[in-house]
Amino acid sequence: MKKTGFHYCWLVLAGIILIRGFAGGGINMTSGLFLAPVAADIGVGIGSLSIYLSITSIVMVLWLPTAGKLINKYDIRIMAVIGAVLQALSFAAMGLMHHVYAWYLLAVPGAMGASILVSLLGPILINRWFTKNAGLMLGIQMAFVGLFGAVLQPFTSVLIAADGWRYSYFIIGGLTFVVVIAAAILLLRNKPEDKGLLPYGAEIEDGSTGAEVKVSNQAAIEISEKEAIHSASFFLLLFFMIAITGVGVFTQHIPTFGGTRGLTIEETGRALAFASVGNAIGSVAIGVICDRIGSLKTCFGIIGLGLITVVGFLISGHSFFIFGLLTFIHGLVTSGIMVLAPILTITFYGKKDYEKIYAKVSMGAPLASIILIPVYGFIYDLTKNYTMVLIGMIVLLLLAAFCIALGWKKRCTSAGCPAFRTK
Repeated sequence: MKKTGFHYCWLVLAGIILIRGFAGGGINMTSGLFLAPVAADIGVGIGSLSIYLSITSIVMVLWLPTAGKLINKYDIRIMAVIGAVLQALSFAAMGLMHHVYAWYLLAVPGAMGASILVSLLGPILINRWFTKNAGLMLGIQMAFVGLFGAVLQPFTSVLIAADGWRYSYFIIGGLTFVVVIAAAILLLRNKPEDKGLLPYGAEIEDGSTGAEVKVSNQAAIEISEKEAIHSASFFLLLFFMIAITGVGVFTQHIPTFGGTRGLTIEETGRALAFASVGNAIGSVAIGVICDRIGSLKTCFGIIGLGLITVVGFLISGHSFFIFGLLTFIHGLVTSGIMVLAPILTITFYGKKDYEKIYAKVSMGAPLASIILIPVYGFIYDLTKNYTMVLIGMIVLLLLAAFCIALGWKKRCTSAGCPAFRTK
């Protein structure tokens, strides 16, 4: 295979950044800004409207394994275009709706598209195209998701305040659709072999039996999907993802929570921008830190920051500065969800069936969203504050610490995968 000065992997990375930047940093990160104005306009509670986010998560749980298989089977550009049609156009169509049930229906195709564009496309392509510093590349692409969110969230909040939520749905959904289509066609490619290349970081060595590919940082273990999903570590890793995501999904309620602290929608939009900046910084930092101190210590560091944030939210007053600082730290915490999941999957199981196992590990995030986003909304509707929600988030962080500690102890090795009980 040829070796060139400029590796095409960088164009693939650019495509991933643009797609995930608009699909994740645009559509996903601005969704919470629409909850309060839409609910007030169509005459429903925050909890009732936020059920559509739970439907999104249910569909993602059911669809992720199939989406992973389709990405393996079909050209990634085709899958990205399908994802854009499903997610971006569904989001834009919400601007035409008048009844809450329409959000429930549009959540289905929206979730199917998000599974492809937001959950799977980036980690899968990066692990195909990079064998060197893959963790750092995962962090970089997630950092740009945060940076895109830092721009698009305040832009969207101003747009909603100036022109209304309907027009804002059209703009964000339409812009995302155009960008994803262009990036997919012009920049993405399936695998390095399609262009006669090795993954970035791989080297060719000439052996006595012919050319041999040497891969840097290759995981030493090679666990099959069947063995992985029946192991104790898989369930503990899944529960870790559910618990840590349960803290992360509070982002959807930050605009409403900011309102309980006396902040305007413009101020909460700026606070969400701070969270996005924290997400961007945390994404790169987590990739680098994982390479230096290991993923287990990194997990505990993220859990510690989460506890600081939640306690801060509990005791904070009406200061925008304090609120913005806490949302920034919360962004650091949420950055760990999407960066750590692929890193921990490779660490626990290797690359043999990585894409299949990762698709199942990724189900932890939408599983948390299914229950907790509307639960947080209903608790607010009943109590008109988020105190009980924040206390519950502390419990989730402690559960995450327990699961990752035991999961690490039970992780798979070259000898196999331990069960919960060893004879």
